[in-house]
Amino acid sequence: MEVACVWERYKLKEIPCHVHTMPGLLKVLETFVACVIFVFISNTSLYMDQPALERCMAVYSIRFILAVVAMLMDREEWANRLPISFPVFHLGLTLLSILLQFTALVLWLLYQLDEKYGGQPQQSSDVNCIDRTTNGMWAWEQRLAVAVLTAANLLTYTADLGY
Repeated sequence: MEVACVWERYKLKEIPCHVHTMPGLLKVLETFVACVIFVFISNTSLYMDQPALERCMAVYSIRFILAVVAMLMDREEWANRLPISFPVFHLGLTLLSILLQFTALVLWLLYQLDEKYGGQPQQSSDVNCIDRTTNGMWAWEQRLAVAVLTAANLLTYTADLGY
C-alpha cells in the first residue's frame, strides 16, 4: 500500500523502477503474502510428519525465493545477463508460480480441512480445546488463514499473468 500511495502521490510513473510498475507491485504483494503465510505456519505441528503438507512448505519457500529472484533480476545489469528476454523469464516464473501455488492450495485444503485425509473441517466447539498453539491462536484458525492466503496469492499470480 505504501508503494502504491507513493506511486500515486509523487507520480513516479516516469521513473524506470520495477516496483513502480503494476507487475512490480504485484511481485511485492506476492512476497508480502508469502511472508504472512510464513507467520501462520510457524506452528510446525500443522504440517510435520505429513509429506503432502511438507510439500506445501517447500512450495511456499520456493515461491518466496522465486519472487525475490524476479524482483532482483529486473535490475538492468542483471536482466541483460539472461539468455532469454526478461518478459519471457517473468512469464515462465509466473506460470511456474501459478502451478506451484495451485498444487499447494489443493493439498493444503485436502490435508488440513478434509476429514478423509486427517484434516479438521470446522473449528472445535470445545472451549477447553487443547488444540491451541503457544501464541494463543487456535490451530484451526491458522489452517484456515493459510488456506485463504494461499488462495489470495494464487489470484495475485493469476492477475500478474493476465497483466
